[in-house]
Amino acid sequence: MEFQKGQWFYFSRINKHIEFLRELIKKSFSPISRRLNEVEANYADQGILKRTLIGLFNLRGIICFFVILILACAAGFLVAMGDGESTAQMNLNYEESAKGLTPNSTRFNIYELKSTEVVEKMLYYCGIDAASVDMDQLIDSITIKPTISKSFNSDNYYIATSFKIWLKKPSEIKEVSTNDMLKFLCKAYTDVFYERYAENRSVLDFDIEEFDDMEFLLVADMLRIKAQQQSKYLGTRVKQNKTFTEGNSDETFKSLAEKVEDFKNYDIEGYRSFVLQAGIATNKAHFTRVLDYVNLMNGIKYNKDMASYDVRYDGIKLYNEAMISIVMIPTIDREKGNYYMSKTKTGMDYMANQADNYLATAQETAKKIQTNNDIISKMQAGQNESADIAKAKKMIEDMQVKFNELGKQIALIDKAYVKYKTKDYITFQISGMSLMRKIRPDLLATLAVMLIGGSFVAIWCRFRYFGGGDKS
Repeated sequence: MEFQKGQWFYFSRINKHIEFLRELIKKSFSPISRRLNEVEANYADQGILKRTLIGLFNLRGIICFFVILILACAAGFLVAMGDGESTAQMNLNYEESAKGLTPNSTRFNIYELKSTEVVEKMLYYCGIDAASVDMDQLIDSITIKPTISKSFNSDNYYIATSFKIWLKKPSEIKEVSTNDMLKFLCKAYTDVFYERYAENRSVLDFDIEEFDDMEFLLVADMLRIKAQQQSKYLGTRVKQNKTFTEGNSDETFKSLAEKVEDFKNYDIEGYRSFVLQAGIATNKAHFTRVLDYVNLMNGIKYNKDMASYDVRYDGIKLYNEAMISIVMIPTIDREKGNYYMSKTKTGMDYMANQADNYLATAQETAKKIQTNNDIISKMQAGQNESADIAKAKKMIEDMQVKFNELGKQIALIDKAYVKYKTKDYITFQISGMSLMRKIRPDLLATLAVMLIGGSFVAIWCRFRYFGGGDKS
């Protein structure tokens, strides 16, 4: 019984609230109803369309008030929603971009900007822990679309070199503004792009392996090959810019090239000389067998080159030397319109050049054979003293340290130089959404038309279905 009383009291209160709202709405719309009644009374002999237009005109002030009020609320809502979005335009300004390539001629993929690597780097710049953010949601909040402001056209396709980027900040990120997040995103992508694609610096990437099981002389050969690669790379850089410095160091490409040459001529050669003088090897028997096999192959190559040389040399001797040097042929100068006798080489001249090349190659092979024979004799004479082996390993460790330090210096200055030289490869123009873009004038205009149209339909229905006059 108590429950029924309480329930009745509850519903009675609801009914009172409903009645209050109904009366409030009735009072609010009573001026509208009164004006429409006046129109219906004064223009009862007119058609519904004309009465509707007259009623719409008479209520223009009230309708405009409500339309403006609703549009203002809608604009405020759109502005609030637009505060979490920023835009940027990215332009590719290097020649290969028109072919869909990166500067080092690999395929360009704009959607790497949304990769986990780039987004994590952006969060690092923002000072946000990546574990505290839904990475998939953050990646989905980045939108990329190409523009057609600059493109390579070919039949039915184009390659975009300009892109529009939108970033909508997730609601859980509070400490960084949307504009700053977009700036850090662009910075993160720029760093990754320059590091990966600006230039091919693979020649500088060298991981010195453990040399415990490698022959001592092969260690020297490996280090020399890599040092020569670095020397060649630095030589190209010296031609481009001799005085460039990284900023935190006074080293230039020229000074580093000199250090590489010193490393080759003193460190590596000193180590090599010591190994040969001591006659040490990790496995002498195996090493000498390898050198014997190499000499066997070189001997075959030497005999082949010398045979080729002898054939050509004997062929040349069959002809009179005075007849094979040059041949005079009549030639016309098209610009001046006169004839002259021109010198040209004969087949014997080309045969002589081939003979010289074969002889030079054979002599180089003979030097390699002699060098290997010297190594074999010194290996056989050496005693593999433990002190010598320990000293050689210590020299290898010292060279590893020095080479690694030299490689870091080269990589540091080269990275800075590439960034300096290619600073305009990618450019960004970042901007937050303007007020006009946020309020969406086209959307508000459509809403205004719909509100006015809705008012017209409502007045027409009033006269058509709820009026007492002519319904024609």
